[in-house]
Amino acid sequence: MLNEAAMQHHDHLSRAVSTDRDITLEALRVFTYLSRRLYFDHPVPVLQSELADALGMQRPNVNRAIKLLEMKQILLRDSKLGRAITFRLNPELGSRA
Repeated sequence: MLNEAAMQHHDHLSRAVSTDRDITLEALRVFTYLSRRLYFDHPVPVLQSELADALGMQRPNVNRAIKLLEMKQILLRDSKLGRAITFRLNPELGSRA
């Protein structure tokens, strides 16, 4: 469960993402789904195949959306854990949004 400060941080980041004109609908869908699972302070493993299945998207579209979110530094890639890549939300974007 998120505390009040973390919820405000998430809200700021969500507003920043939703108003960014470069963010595609696919990237927004991926961000919305991941923002419920990811944290600012520790990485969480993400399987693109599971994400694609959950969102009813093709894996290449999920991959493209993740790359855009990484390029915008919304998602930070930490490491690979088996087939999963670990990501976390960028804490700097949440605090300055």
